[in-house]
Amino acid sequence: MLLSSILIVTVLTSIMRDKNEYKKWVNRISLIILIYVLLINVNINNISDLILGYNIYNNMLIINNLNNSMINIILIIGIIYMLLLSYNISIIKEIDRLIIIRKWLSLLIIFNILGLILLMLVNDLILLFVIIELQSYSLYLITAINNESNNSIKSGLYYFIVGSLGSFIILDGTIGIYEDIGLTNLEYIILYIDNINIYNILIILFGLFIKIGLAPFYNYSITIYTLSPTMITNYISLMPKLSILTLILNLINIINLIHNNINLNIINLISLIIFISMIIGSIGGMNVIRIKTLLAYSSLLNVSYMLLAIISNNNYSIIAYLFYILQYSITHINIFSIILLIPLYSNLYLYNSNNNNNIYNVMISKYSPIEYISQLKLLLNKNICLCICFIISIFSLIGIPPLSGFYGKLLVLISSLNNGYIFLSITLVIVSSISAYYYGNIIKELSFDILNNYNIFNYKEYNISNIKILNKLNKNELNKNNLLYNMNNKDGDNSIIYLNNNITYIISVLTLIIILISLEYDNIIGGTYLVLLGINI
Repeated sequence: MLLSSILIVTVLTSIMRDKNEYKKWVNRISLIILIYVLLINVNINNISDLILGYNIYNNMLIINNLNNSMINIILIIGIIYMLLLSYNISIIKEIDRLIIIRKWLSLLIIFNILGLILLMLVNDLILLFVIIELQSYSLYLITAINNESNNSIKSGLYYFIVGSLGSFIILDGTIGIYEDIGLTNLEYIILYIDNINIYNILIILFGLFIKIGLAPFYNYSITIYTLSPTMITNYISLMPKLSILTLILNLINIINLIHNNINLNIINLISLIIFISMIIGSIGGMNVIRIKTLLAYSSLLNVSYMLLAIISNNNYSIIAYLFYILQYSITHINIFSIILLIPLYSNLYLYNSNNNNNIYNVMISKYSPIEYISQLKLLLNKNICLCICFIISIFSLIGIPPLSGFYGKLLVLISSLNNGYIFLSITLVIVSSISAYYYGNIIKELSFDILNNYNIFNYKEYNISNIKILNKLNKNELNKNNLLYNMNNKDGDNSIIYLNNNITYIISVLTLIIILISLEYDNIIGGTYLVLLGINI
């Protein structure tokens, strides 16, 4: 279905006019395609077949409960992302043009989702290299799609160079394994694992670690996420990790079937990488002033938690892995959705209450209007509801009960302790406490500094890339079905900002899931346990 959809969207993008409304219609068609694929995947698979798993394409791909669950998660996240692209975030067209949409973006996203899904099903090393290149090259193009931005081009080129290095390392390990035993199928490789040089197994894992930006290969991912447009960072900082981590989980499950020194050495080395990633992810964000850089360090920290659940290899590990990925994905999307909305309120001139002559223009770039943590100051006074949603999401990242992040960390901690990783479990608790400091800086900016240091009293005219937005909006253009927000200006009258219902529904639902997930915690864990039936642990 996805292959057919790629052909359809390719034809549409070739014949369509280069107008924003036409681009949105193509995105809406892509949205319908993803929903249809999700419905097919949910209905076509019989749970009794997935318990044992089954091979397709001459044992090149394998489908089981874990893979199928992750496919559904990736499709759901892709649908939410396509919703953000398909509709205006407000009815102010000048503001909406700040989220630049390219007509090829939806095609590249569908192409990338196809690669992400196939990567989780891989059961052969040659196919692994082909599919990881399929999803990698689409990611390079997505990163650099805004070719009018120097930062976007830089991040795309940087991503291509480092990603190509990771692919070369994976290919080198594949060639080494084939040279040792003459096989590439994972099920057959395990039979002759004692004849394989441990270097070849480690080098494949290192290539995958480079792809997801784990320490000590983290620095390039921080740079890419910071330079990329915010809308692109929202996608590339989450989706590839879900697929590659699931692939690593499948490889670790195979390695854990080996009870010898090879297994012990590999797990110990991965444990060292997890420890380094935790330390860097917690300390690296301490003095960061850019919001996307801070979220990149947060991503490094959360990926290390997920990898700890992967290597635990006990009854709790798969539950912890799936639950943590689900709650982290929800929190990640919610945070970036709110960041995309903040320019509606913060693209203003800030007047210092102590000296009215000091004026600060907070707009930095039309591709990433919000870059610095200090730019979040306006959100509390301009939209208290969005501010509360943002703070709840940050609390979830910290792990404050009863939010979803608390239960995710709790499950990872239980799975780690049950497998004897005492040192890593203690490290997890320590780094979670350290990371609460730089998460607290965001909450401090949102909740306190604005009340003490700034007096925002006017919604001035501003000019961004020859786009002027006036204080008075044309009320005839406003949609009655959109949400209304009033902002008091210096003269006491109101300026009006309308948010599109679609994005407000997304933020509201995601925030409610973060808050109320504890009510269905037992049912979620019970449902996740069904996935264990298809995994050999």
